Amino acid sequence: MVLTSAVAFGTIPILGKLAYANGVTPLQLLAFRFVIATAGLSVIALASGQRPWRAGRARTMAIASLGLVYAGTAVSFFFALTALPASLSELIAYLYPALVAIGAWLFTGGEMNRRIALALVATLIGLALLVGAIQLRTSWALPLALAAPLLYSVYILFGERVTKDMPAITSSVLVHAGGAVTLVVVLLAVGPRSLPQTAAAWAVVAAIALLPSMVGISLFLAGLARVGATRAAILSTIEPVVTVALAAALLGDRLNAFQGLGAVLVLAAVVVMQLRRRTVIPPFEP
Repeated sequence: MVLTSAVAFGTIPILGKLAYANGVTPLQLLAFRFVIATAGLSVIALASGQRPWRAGRARTMAIASLGLVYAGTAVSFFFALTALPASLSELIAYLYPALVAIGAWLFTGGEMNRRIALALVATLIGLALLVGAIQLRTSWALPLALAAPLLYSVYILFGERVTKDMPAITSSVLVHAGGAVTLVVVLLAVGPRSLPQTAAAWAVVAAIALLPSMVGISLFLAGLARVGATRAAILSTIEPVVTVALAAALLGDRLNAFQGLGAVLVLAAVVVMQLRRRTVIPPFEP
């Protein structure tokens, strides 16, 4: 279940590239994706006997407000994806476990030991190798790519507090709802105020709502209950491997030797930081 969810999450950058190739803009893709995902997750929650909208007004609003940060993560990632290769965008995004570890240490009394410190150093070296050899045609792409894991880390750290003792599928519904409202408002404000024009475009939008947000989240939560936090988190690191493999097979993406070494360092650091964790760092799902 966890491995299948990682594969579903790993399709996100590939589907994003396919959406762009079919004339869908990033804001169109995200707005319609979040609306569809909210509806689908609501059905899953109701089928499991949960009522997301009965969490209490204050708490519902607090969790839905996390959707603002979540929407910011998605916007940063998908706009960067218009200029960066899918594999590189995904690997840069996987800086977020290191950022979560640093944030938890600084603000919530999280653990910091020699093992984690070495993993953080490996992450920074890996990042330098990943981005040091690329040539950007647009100056904004790399900062946006780096903003995605930073915002996702903020989302995780604050989400742990706000969603404590709440069923994960319920909080997912509320967060996606907050993100959907945010993105629809932004889309209406800046455009384009139009629907995707072809069946292929709608198929990609539906796929990116179905696979990661509904199938991926549901399977990850089901697998997490069976294998535990540490194993689930480590197994989920196959996500960027899936992205790199699909990007190479379908999009022709290639990492050079230095970037390949950087990717290995980043992913190895993620595994090391997940060892013996009692809490869950969720997979990357912008």
